[in-house]
Amino acid sequence: MTKIAKTLDVEPNTQIAKAVKYHSITQLKNNRTQADIAEEYGISTMSVMRFGQEMASYFKPRYTWLPQDIAFDDFKSSKFAKSGMSILLMDIAQHRTLDIIRSRTNTYLRNYFYQYPRKARLAVQTVTVDLYSPYRPLIKEPFPNALIIADRFHTVVQAYRGLNSVRISVMKQYGAKSHEGRALKRFWKLLVKDSNKVDYQEHKTRINFQRRPLTDSEVVDRLLKMSPELAQAYKYYQDLLLAVNRKDAVLLEELLNSPQKLPEVMKKVNKTLLKHFDEIVNSFKTSYSNGPVEGTNNKIKVIKKTAYGFRNFANFRLRILLALKTSFLSMNIRREIKKATRPIQEQAA
Repeated sequence: MTKIAKTLDVEPNTQIAKAVKYHSITQLKNNRTQADIAEEYGISTMSVMRFGQEMASYFKPRYTWLPQDIAFDDFKSSKFAKSGMSILLMDIAQHRTLDIIRSRTNTYLRNYFYQYPRKARLAVQTVTVDLYSPYRPLIKEPFPNALIIADRFHTVVQAYRGLNSVRISVMKQYGAKSHEGRALKRFWKLLVKDSNKVDYQEHKTRINFQRRPLTDSEVVDRLLKMSPELAQAYKYYQDLLLAVNRKDAVLLEELLNSPQKLPEVMKKVNKTLLKHFDEIVNSFKTSYSNGPVEGTNNKIKVIKKTAYGFRNFANFRLRILLALKTSFLSMNIRREIKKATRPIQEQAA
């Protein structure tokens, strides 16, 4: 009988070397299209994704444990969810991505979290989220012991957007081509900058102010004189920044409860923040924020732009988890590939 030669680098009944397979999988974590990876290794685009799916099948999430401190935030996933939004779930203490959840609807999220046993859900001590109200009952039901922490970034964003809305409204009142309109458009970044960081020493020639030498602080003063409403919105925004940066609950309470004349849009902001006052104060007591989650969301946006062409949510989720170095899937696959390639390297040596 003729003996067939064997090698550790090629599995039985396959034609693609393990080295090629593993290298193509590791490339999925990079900002590259599947077609680009396939061309480099001389295989089909379907093979590239199939290899990733095969590895991922060994490391399906085990819904038996949750960390004490979790955070989640939504991101646009378009066709993959009816709401157009999916959820990124993270261990906020370790900055480790736990999973990508298909939809942010309450029904879907409730069913997802109830996959975990009661013991795992009771162990969750804090949940850090934005100010999206529908999340509140959803958090309290599966995680009765958890303290809800309103993310500080999203707290400030409420007033940031309100201030910008007032600025744009004032611009329209003056007209886009007017001196005031052009100045409000050109120097908008100075209005949303922390007033403690606005420069008041260096004078620069300002085109929109008859080429006069003005400091950034003087420019802000001139912008605020254009509209009482803008000045009111600006003061509210800066007071909120101060309270949040100092983690001062007393200062925040005074701001939210003091009677003050505000533009309508800022009144809505104040109402929202007042509603979530306790959760915002909770954020002052911990170092947790949704910063890592927001950073990961930005990475997902890059993946969506470059690695386009996903036909189903499973592939979309797989590509994201492979690209995130701290995800459970990415960490396990890297460890498995390292272990699997060791015998091949020893044979080659």
